[in-house]
Amino acid sequence: MNAVTPVIPAEAGRLQGVLAYLQDSESEAVLRRVATQLALPGFEVRRGGIATAVRDLKQQRSPALLFVDASGVDTVLDAIQDLSEVCEPQLQLVVIGEANDVGLYRGLMGLGVADYLFKPLTAELVEQVIWRLTNGGTRGDETRLGKLVAVCGARGGSGASSIAANLASYLAEKASRRVALLDLDVRSGVQALMLGAKSNPGLAEALEVPGRLDDLFLERATISIGPRLDLLASEMPPERVPVPKLDGGPALIGRLQRSYHYVLMDVPVALRDVAAPLLASAQIQILVMEATLVGARDALQRVEAAGALGQRQILLHNKAGRPGDLSAAELATALARPLEAAVPFLPRAFNGAINLGRPAWRDDPRAEAAIALLARELSGRKVKTASTPGWKRILGLAK
Repeated sequence: MNAVTPVIPAEAGRLQGVLAYLQDSESEAVLRRVATQLALPGFEVRRGGIATAVRDLKQQRSPALLFVDASGVDTVLDAIQDLSEVCEPQLQLVVIGEANDVGLYRGLMGLGVADYLFKPLTAELVEQVIWRLTNGGTRGDETRLGKLVAVCGARGGSGASSIAANLASYLAEKASRRVALLDLDVRSGVQALMLGAKSNPGLAEALEVPGRLDDLFLERATISIGPRLDLLASEMPPERVPVPKLDGGPALIGRLQRSYHYVLMDVPVALRDVAAPLLASAQIQILVMEATLVGARDALQRVEAAGALGQRQILLHNKAGRPGDLSAAELATALARPLEAAVPFLPRAFNGAINLGRPAWRDDPRAEAAIALLARELSGRKVKTASTPGWKRILGLAK
């Protein structure tokens, strides 16, 4: 068999290398022999199992191909599910076990695992698996795409951009998810200001000219905010972008979904019609609104539009508890449905955070608690937070 040239399929993105977590010297010897025969670049073996892999991959980028030893684990499917929460979507995972268990094999395939091998390993079988995965892709690629989430305001000034910046940074830092934040307002690049970064023209060019989009171009356009958060934001002169074009949006989002757990789109109200196809493709829409009659009227229109698309929508009451606004009960009555999330009225915390170029949740426990609840609503999984106050305390209504 010829040497494996690509470590990953050409279209799979930017992950590189092969990493194996093994618990016995016999399996390690087989993988090392195959890695030498195939001249695998970036090959590494570490002693340990699934728990060790979870610990390590919380702190580093995933490899392109991961072997993990599940020997001695009672609930393998649950352990693999935990591992998937820290791995990047495009990673290809091979599980190594002790038994030829058809039920386990089917369960692992249902979770998007590329293959299941049982001990004792043979060099021939391992070589065949590596060859197949590095040259022909893997099963279930479409099930491992990241989740596309649109964040938009019911009307201008609702604070959707601030919510998007705080949610993206929280998911990356507290929930250990890889997140791409996409600022569709290429005229202002407001997300770069909110996160203390410098925008570049890459996003605007990618949206205007889809043919330019490749891995190298995308890497140059991406702004790293932290180990797990990347931003795409441009700030173009109005005369250069008189009518923003989003022709390259679907191709760009498709690439991002193969590399990130979450792709968050900050969709300005002014571009809602232009961005309608991208909004329709989102699995979840977070609609940010204020508790005013005008806000409720506009939100109701957006709720009906999302319902027509069959789209899951999270209604977020922003600036909750602001003097003179409708109460939460009045707002729910006006919308004929409850709101799933709320962020309290904290003008000093949020305005100060924007001026400092950092998310408000880092410095204000009430903001952190509210963003944590929104992250949990989005992911369906409980995430680690600081001591969480009660609902009234979150809204700043506790006496």
